[in-house]
Amino acid sequence: MSLETARRVLHAEAEAIRALERRLGEPFERAVRMILEAPGRAVTSGMGKSGLVARKIAATLASTGTPALFLHPAEALHGDLGMLVRGDLVLALSHSGETEELVRLLETIRRLGGRLIVMTGNRHSTLAREADLLLDTSVDEEGCPLDLAPMASTTAALALGDALAAALMHARGFSEEDFARLHPGGKLGRRLARVGSLMHVGDTLPRVAPGASMREVVLEISRKRLGCATVVDGDGRLAGIITDGDLRRLL
Repeated sequence: MSLETARRVLHAEAEAIRALERRLGEPFERAVRMILEAPGRAVTSGMGKSGLVARKIAATLASTGTPALFLHPAEALHGDLGMLVRGDLVLALSHSGETEELVRLLETIRRLGGRLIVMTGNRHSTLAREADLLLDTSVDEEGCPLDLAPMASTTAALALGDALAAALMHARGFSEEDFARLHPGGKLGRRLARVGSLMHVGDTLPRVAPGASMREVVLEISRKRLGCATVVDGDGRLAGIITDGDLRRLL
């Protein structure tokens, strides 16, 4: 029974994405252009599970070259509206299209002259009617045994957000070098690092002349804290290198 339930959920979510792929068309291309042309940032928003998906979409956009942030709609109504500024584009997620907190943000979005893209499964909802652009994320079934908990619908919204981020990367000509600049830390940052970002140059480079005494070498290694000293001739060419290991073996 457990395997049967699991397979049903996976099937429902896979079908939701396949249906989304078939529906992709001119509205999606317009969404990409709107985000590219927005003078401000892409601000995602949503409540509950939709809010978690919206937060992930904002993180993906920001890490792939599109300035973005997540605005919690309930917190926005209690002071966080200051995060929204003129020129921002709002990407609102609501499966029902009637999320009260998002509906109450409409006035502020319009007052600031913002554009509104709505991802919803209800084409006839309030948010769908008020949107500058609607992206249909409707699903035939959630996959939930009770057909109540959002499963396939949040999967579809998440996948569509990834598709937007990928399309924007392509449109911007976002390169591996751009990606590396936004991901300097961790395993990914090390994999994408370039030699130039790790090099020591100028006065930070420990250098001695071929005629320097070993005492001078020890002092230079200690001052520059790199565990070695380069030996450079009068023409500025590298003649050799002396390391801490060389000093230990000499002593």
